Amino acid sequence: MQYVVYCDESRHDGHADHRYMAIGGLWVPRDSKPALTRKFRDLKRSLALNGEVKWSKVSTARLSAYKKLVDFFFEEDLKFRVIVVDQATLDLERFHGGDRELGFYKFYFEMLIKWLTEDNQYLILLDFKQNKGADRYKTLRTVLERKVKGIAWITDLTVIDSRQAPLAQLCDLLTGAVAASWCKDLEASRPKALLAQHVAAGLGAEGLNFISPAPEFEKFNIFRIELS
Repeated sequence: MQYVVYCDESRHDGHADHRYMAIGGLWVPRDSKPALTRKFRDLKRSLALNGEVKWSKVSTARLSAYKKLVDFFFEEDLKFRVIVVDQATLDLERFHGGDRELGFYKFYFEMLIKWLTEDNQYLILLDFKQNKGADRYKTLRTVLERKVKGIAWITDLTVIDSRQAPLAQLCDLLTGAVAASWCKDLEASRPKALLAQHVAAGLGAEGLNFISPAPEFEKFNIFRIELS
């Protein structure tokens, strides 16, 4: 199989109010990507969502439309994995040389590596982020390729503008819902709380602050990094 993996992150700024950081990836069969992109773009247009879809834009006025975007995820051949990191337990000096950005991309590695499986090929697309280190993306690709050498193939790892990639926007929506649920700040926004509940309902769960029992390739997988 060939997959396109759209990636996004939420609450990764180290802000004291954002205890949990989430890094997510949306796995899309590459052969289906053009049709799914057109279908999602058409759905957005039919819902009068002409701009970029983002978790930060969830509102009462957009709630009904955004629920339909979530329904699209459950109806189509898409899979989502997200890792949650307790930022209160990060020891940047001990494990990352005091470099928060380095630690961030190490967690990106952890999110991706479990779902880069035997005999498959992957095109990995990250939303553009201004980095202090000029070689962060190249290094991430190198360490991933080293880990899966002889098992799987990374055809490319590059950055995109999520404004031009509708399925990347869906990844943003799901990642944001998980991060907000773990940070327990949904009470401040009823529309966001209702949308997170809608995602959970699609999974048959009461909420999104759960941990999947194993990193299996499934519809929706949440993994919490345990830091020692």
